Amino acid sequence: MTEFSADLDLLFGELPFAQRCRAAKENGFSAVEFTLPVDMPLGELGDATAYGGLKTALIQMPEKDSALAFSKPMKKEFLASLNALLDKADFLECRQILIQGKILEEDGFDEARDAFVSALHAAAPKAERAGVKILLSFKNGVETPGFYPASTLEVLEILDELNNDKAFGYLYDAYHAQCTEGGLSNTLESLASLIAHVRIAGVPLHEEPDTGEVNYSFLLSLLDASGYDGYIGCSYTPRMKTEDGLKWMKKYL
Repeated sequence: MTEFSADLDLLFGELPFAQRCRAAKENGFSAVEFTLPVDMPLGELGDATAYGGLKTALIQMPEKDSALAFSKPMKKEFLASLNALLDKADFLECRQILIQGKILEEDGFDEARDAFVSALHAAAPKAERAGVKILLSFKNGVETPGFYPASTLEVLEILDELNNDKAFGYLYDAYHAQCTEGGLSNTLESLASLIAHVRIAGVPLHEEPDTGEVNYSFLLSLLDASGYDGYIGCSYTPRMKTEDGLKWMKKYL
């Protein structure tokens, strides 16, 4: 059975955070994923994200903290932010965090990339001790010029250098992949052992995954057949109020 995770950075945005969690559960989601809300006590956050048996599928590191990993002088600050995030992930019983990429200037690209890989190497033992997997993903360069990583290949190159499947995995965002490289079914099948989380959105408008270029019924069936046991992260920009646009999900529940 397909289980869905609501990206609360995008879904139910018309509601306060705790109410987003409640709305997610009441509309058929099994889990939630999010960037930690500012100024919300951890106890309240834990209560909200566990509402009705919800699970926390993924916590996304804030962009400003992820960006620290691309600067060698800021490595200690990045690792301190990671430690704090791992503590919160442990409290929320979350076993995956996403460290985002960054827009890089061409003249400082090599130095920034080397700093990023070095910071991730240093992060690996911390993640393993916490029982948490660090996920990497990409954004398409059409919408975000200069962003790194910008393709599956660039993510795989990083993972190959890190060479640690226990500490790292791939968050496969079907929207960004379709916008730039296509071949979704081939990638999902060939990289099944590396893909720890999947996100979906309609292409090309980043809306509900019920119209557009991608046949998600086929892809979700493919994932089920392949033995994928993670959540399907619904990470899109609703056309209207989130609840009004969730008819597409009912046939999978």
